[in-house]
Amino acid sequence: MSATVDVIGAADLMKVHTKTVLDLINNGVLPAARVGRAYVLMTKDVLAHIEQQIIAQTAERMRVPGRRIRVTKERQPNRSRAG
Repeated sequence: MSATVDVIGAADLMKVHTKTVLDLINNGVLPAARVGRAYVLMTKDVLAHIEQQIIAQTAERMRVPGRRIRVTKERQPNRSRAG
């Protein structure tokens, strides 16, 4: 993976419209530098933003009262009885 991306590359990583990336840059959420006419972003900064969003949104979903968490077979505790 490249060390830097342009706005289109960042939008592709984030699965959003390029205008959303520009809004995040203009609001100071995503660090970027203008090189000529184009913005350049560090790929690691874009991925860090995605990771922060995943963590924050997952935590918010877990706080919803009455929300049931589905337990998959891999997550179920071992309930075998000895003897």
